[in-house]
Amino acid sequence: MKITVVGLSGSGKTTLAKKISEKLKIQHIHLDRFWFEEGGKYIGKKTTLIEKERIRAAIKKRVLSAVSKDSWVSDGFYSRIQDDIAKQADIVIFLDIPLWKRLINNGVRILSPGEHKELSIWDQIKFFPEIIRRHLKHKPKITEFITRHKSKVVQFKNYKETQSYLQKLI
Repeated sequence: MKITVVGLSGSGKTTLAKKISEKLKIQHIHLDRFWFEEGGKYIGKKTTLIEKERIRAAIKKRVLSAVSKDSWVSDGFYSRIQDDIAKQADIVIFLDIPLWKRLINNGVRILSPGEHKELSIWDQIKFFPEIIRRHLKHKPKITEFITRHKSKVVQFKNYKETQSYLQKLI
């Protein structure tokens, strides 16, 4: 089975993907991990276009290699490669969680660190306005993506729905 979990920042993509990976005993492809390992955290205003493209190309290469396998679950929403992932996926899970809940999730993540070891508590605190910025910037992109892949999409608006889905998985 090939599953990709998408949603806006703080929606619980990684948490759900980990649970699916454990339940189905399949590889977990964590797109943020590729981003950190390839140096994406350090992209800023002073980063050259050549360096940005090098990082993006390295991430894309790793993602395409990972999704060429028989079974996996991925999490993340990187618009440059998300269509490539969805083409390989059997199921696209869209976590359509409200902004207020995603902001709370970020607060919980700060109190129980471990997911992104590269980030300081201050980095995570600074992520609150970033969640809002990404909500405004990426909501139209994710809506278009979901429309393009609607035949594969399963949409959840709350965690009760995701728990129910997990219980029904093989």
